[in-house]
Amino acid sequence: MASVNAGPSEAQLEAGALNAIARNWWIVLFFGIISLIVGIFCVMQPEDAIAILAVLFAIWLIVTGIFSLVRAFSHGLSGGMRALFIISGGLSLILGAICFRAWAHNDNVLLSAWVLAIFIGVGFLFRGMAILFAGIEGKGQPGRGWNIFAGIIILIGGLVILTTPTTVIALAWVVGIWLIVLGIFEIISSFMIKGAAK
Repeated sequence: MASVNAGPSEAQLEAGALNAIARNWWIVLFFGIISLIVGIFCVMQPEDAIAILAVLFAIWLIVTGIFSLVRAFSHGLSGGMRALFIISGGLSLILGAICFRAWAHNDNVLLSAWVLAIFIGVGFLFRGMAILFAGIEGKGQPGRGWNIFAGIIILIGGLVILTTPTTVIALAWVVGIWLIVLGIFEIISSFMIKGAAK
């Protein structure tokens, strides 16, 4: 009787997923550098009108949204994680477009600190959930602990931004500090992921 090919084992599938993630370590590094640059600018220049923060955050939302959508179609993700990355990426693109539109049309309502705080807070919440759940589901994956920790930090940042009455300068400081923390964790995580490819 001919033997039936059972296909790749679970260990082989897991190793393939780890290699795919490790080959794309530069995406996480790119996220980290963008987050760090935007965060440093927000902390160093908090008095520059909210419009600059709106543009910087719009760029951050659009870049991270695109990469979240790309990541949603990578191998080794469960259906739930794939859906979360699609929702997170799509929402990031929509919020980024709204921020750009507000800046382009000098919309004082959308550029007010409290409305921008809602956009930023919601963006942080979805990004934090995506990173946290990716870390929880990524058993054995490189940088898993950093993902879980960064996801929690981003979620806390989103909640703080949404629940704290703020001024333009305070909003810039809070967003800047959380983006710096996020950038550092993503840069560290990227090199841990790169090391797993060796």
